[in-house]
Amino acid sequence: MKLTPNIVPNPLDKLPEVLKQNLKRNLCVCNEVKKMDVINAIANGATTVMKVREQTFATGGNGCCTRQVERLIECIHASD
Repeated sequence: MKLTPNIVPNPLDKLPEVLKQNLKRNLCVCNEVKKMDVINAIANGATTVMKVREQTFATGGNGCCTRQVERLIECIHASD
């Protein structure tokens, strides 16, 4: 099976336990974007906050979730 670059098959495996909590809750409360939707966007190739926003609308409100999105990107796309 050939993987597309930047695709992460098991993104939850790359997250510390604390970031695996509340997956069904909204990470972005302004636009009601669930944490798991953000994780899936990142796992499917979104490597910047702007790319996550384009796919999910997260961080498009007042931006209070931007740091959380950045942290998820760092963890999921970190080199092994």
